Amino acid sequence: MNVEPIINVRFKKFKDSYDVNSSDEGSNFERFVNHAILSTHQPDAFSADEELLDKVCVGGPNDMSIDGLAIKLNGLFMKSINDIDDIIEKFKRASVEFIFIQSKHSPKFNTGEFNNFVSGVRDFLNEDHLQPMNDRIKSFLEMKEHLLDENTVIMWENNPSVRLYYVTMGKWNDSPHQIALAEQLKKDLGESYVEPVIHFIDSESLKKICDSNENKFDASINTIDTMPLTHVEGVDNSCIALCYADEFTKLIITDDKIIRKSLFEDNVRDYQGMNSVNSEIEQTIKNDPEKFIILNNGITIVCDEYKPSNRTITMKNPQIVNGCQTSHVIHQVFIKGIDVSKIPLNIKIISTKNLDVINQIVRGTNRQNIVYDEAFETTKKFHKDLEEFFDAYPQSIVKIYYERRSKQYNHDPRIKQIQKINLRILTQSFIAMFLDKPHIAHRHESKLLKEFSNSIFQEQHSRLPYFVAALTFYLLESYFRNNPLKKTGLYTYRSQLLTLIREFTSGPPPNLYSDKESDKYCQSLLQTLNSENMFQNILKSSFEHFNDSKTHWTDNLHKSIHSIKDNPEFTKVMLDKVRLLKENIHEKVEEKFRGKVIKIIIDRYGKYCGFIERNPNNIFFHSNKSENLEFTNLQGKYVYYLVETNKKNKMLVAVSVTLG
Repeated sequence: MNVEPIINVRFKKFKDSYDVNSSDEGSNFERFVNHAILSTHQPDAFSADEELLDKVCVGGPNDMSIDGLAIKLNGLFMKSINDIDDIIEKFKRASVEFIFIQSKHSPKFNTGEFNNFVSGVRDFLNEDHLQPMNDRIKSFLEMKEHLLDENTVIMWENNPSVRLYYVTMGKWNDSPHQIALAEQLKKDLGESYVEPVIHFIDSESLKKICDSNENKFDASINTIDTMPLTHVEGVDNSCIALCYADEFTKLIITDDKIIRKSLFEDNVRDYQGMNSVNSEIEQTIKNDPEKFIILNNGITIVCDEYKPSNRTITMKNPQIVNGCQTSHVIHQVFIKGIDVSKIPLNIKIISTKNLDVINQIVRGTNRQNIVYDEAFETTKKFHKDLEEFFDAYPQSIVKIYYERRSKQYNHDPRIKQIQKINLRILTQSFIAMFLDKPHIAHRHESKLLKEFSNSIFQEQHSRLPYFVAALTFYLLESYFRNNPLKKTGLYTYRSQLLTLIREFTSGPPPNLYSDKESDKYCQSLLQTLNSENMFQNILKSSFEHFNDSKTHWTDNLHKSIHSIKDNPEFTKVMLDKVRLLKENIHEKVEEKFRGKVIKIIIDRYGKYCGFIERNPNNIFFHSNKSENLEFTNLQGKYVYYLVETNKKNKMLVAVSVTLG
């Protein structure tokens, strides 16, 4: 079967979902393949935030024949040395994997191209580097060297592992030349790394990867016995099945021998590593396999439907909602070569498409396991309310969604990936915009949730500031996506830009514990966000001010340009300068402005007042300060005015208004 047309449909869907505008189809295909393959390792790695996807796509001049490069630490992709330090600080131990990808849309596996790919990987992993490399690869090299520094990691679980993917749209036929090159690489890397795993991915294999990522696949397991369960409303069918663990691995392990992470999207927490409980599971598998079924709670699987046939059960689109830890331990011991064919497993299989029932099953089967740390943040009522708030909020230039759980909106193809805001993006954007902490906002969400546990996602908070932070992030990200040349020198400082956008629009952040104050403040922000012209003007001011602050930092204060992103002193310099700038602007009361009157109202004392259209915020004027103005039929007409600061509330007001 020729599956290339199916791949092309997925490729087009990817470009539409991520608003990929580049005319370079080769680079677009590399981006698509990198996204597909790396999503099998961490399904929620790529959301509306393109920073990680941009980073792992290293193809271009001086790319060492590597199109995709990623470093995975304790199951998570790293974007920076800061990310690495945050994870090491939390876990005190490390499991590291280096992932390399080369992809071609050509219909054949080329030995010369593969040889260049292997040579580039070898050079990257060696201590000495001979090949020229671009800045993106250099960034990963710095992360690699930091990771392998003996002072960084307290405890290694094992040597770093290496995984290569060579992808083409042809058909893999076990080329002896390319297999020989792969075997030579394994020998060359010696004992410093776990023996590399090298995958030759043809069009059929890539289709399977895409299917697996979307959890659109069927899985069949042979059972020892099954027992149907009683009827439950909202459940099509259900049973308890007994099987051996080697059969279970057919479900949880992909063709390239990694665990199928997409199976665990509805779990309240990811794999917790070899903690004491998981170590006990492993010891039971090794030493007392026959006791496993009486010591383990078993697995719960929800699927669209299942079909029993003799002693075989075939499940359509399965999802493991309880048993994530057990599944990962079974995967680990299986990969180590330990025999799991005598380990009996208890599996509850439930067929339903009812989302309410699925949520009840998730909560019910995981309740006994809950540990109240950051992994369970989105199970709180606040986040459920926030999800509904995003869905219901009408006053927005674009529809965005709070993706509380990974891929929860994948069922709706109308929702683009860039419209989905996950916990990481929301946390980072909110801290930058409403806590004035852009210098720390880019850190890993586990660190942020811990450090700001008493400041964010509080029940007393209005939900609107969180929506505004997400919308501002979306609009800033969309701007960079549509203006790729503007990324240079600015994109990595998005947290600082979010702070400046807020400051230029509405000034210092409000009291978040006052719904009235924070909602009024956010409405002012929304007025700018929902106007393309106003937002473009604010962006321009923010970009210019950031660059001015950076120049002041390096030229006048003689500080390092490399100590900007995570430095609270730079945040203070940046905000002090913008607030001083705004004060100076307010003092220019003799400068005349021209604008259109958009609204006339009467105050509680019977006096005329109104608003004049102005960027970034419309400006208020009152008849007390414009006594000779005729207010009748003034709405819609142009006027001249001066500006001064109201002494009572420090807001800008228009004075001396005259027809213009």
